[in-house]
Amino acid sequence: MTFYVYAYLRESDNTPYYIGKGTGKRVYGKHTVSVPKDRSKIVFLETNLTNIGALALERRMIRWYGRKDQGTGILQNRTDGGEGSAGRVVSRESREKQVATRRANGNYVVSEESRQKISETLSGFNKGVPKSEEHTKKIREAKLGEKNPMFGKIPWNKGLRKNA
Repeated sequence: MTFYVYAYLRESDNTPYYIGKGTGKRVYGKHTVSVPKDRSKIVFLETNLTNIGALALERRMIRWYGRKDQGTGILQNRTDGGEGSAGRVVSRESREKQVATRRANGNYVVSEESRQKISETLSGFNKGVPKSEEHTKKIREAKLGEKNPMFGKIPWNKGLRKNA
């Protein structure tokens, strides 16, 4: 699958107001900003990219032009680019609305019994509670073992084996 990076241009001065990454017909689909009716105001900055290449270029272009919501530039983008919503600025009002919606739907209620269980589970974490020797040994083995996803990628971990 090939990806592309595109820009929506303003009618008035042809400056970009939105930078995006897509594949297929994404450029013409629904967005958080208005899609230009005049297709000559849609510019493909680069095509035939890999997903990683498109993500990198999108982030670079958004950083270059800057975002209005952060006061750094001219784009209406709500994120720094790339996947997900990294760098998205959410207003206090929006957060309060989201919480109110969750509460209204029953998705935000935590029973007293659940709170107690959570409290008991977390009571020993990061509070200086000493771990047993067996627990410490298991943690060490997990970090040094070959099943660790970082095994061999960190210079001081190269060549270490579980039974070393």
